[in-house]
Amino acid sequence: MSQAAADGSFQFGSGTIIPSNAGLIILDCFETLVEMHDRSYIARQGVDAFIEHFSRRLRVPLAVLSDGEQSAVEAALSQAGLAGRTAAVVGAPDSLLQLPDGRVLKRLDLLLQRFSVSAEAAVFVGDSPLDAQAARHFGVPFVRVPRSEDRDFTFASLIHGPSRYQSSEFSAVFLERYLNRKK
Repeated sequence: MSQAAADGSFQFGSGTIIPSNAGLIILDCFETLVEMHDRSYIARQGVDAFIEHFSRRLRVPLAVLSDGEQSAVEAALSQAGLAGRTAAVVGAPDSLLQLPDGRVLKRLDLLLQRFSVSAEAAVFVGDSPLDAQAARHFGVPFVRVPRSEDRDFTFASLIHGPSRYQSSEFSAVFLERYLNRKK
């Protein structure tokens, strides 16, 4: 295990609920906001309550940022009944930034600029170590949600918490497996 993983600095953030004073909530799409069920995309459990609470009651802008192609993201949101329920949807290629070292990250900065929100006032909700890396790179607090295989998870737990998922649970071993699977 690397020193960064051993001292906890590998993972950025450890939040399990989203503060009510957030200025922007950025959501990953696939396996975070929507999941595949019987060959169709559906909203994750608790998403309606989450949207009602943050977008309608607290008037916090919600934006979707995905490394999936723009048209695929829009189609998945539409199929899940979520089209038009967020303030922005950004997919690839616009959502991606290639760093000089060759790594590719989601461009959280695009949405921070669009909504004139500082990195510290935003929250990024995602399911993967690569989402956590993007959050760290752009200085945005990160909240981890489990992938859709966990049928007990509900987005409503991010409203008042506590969620049983700690962002710090991602390990260097999991990241290595994830990156090798993507190759």
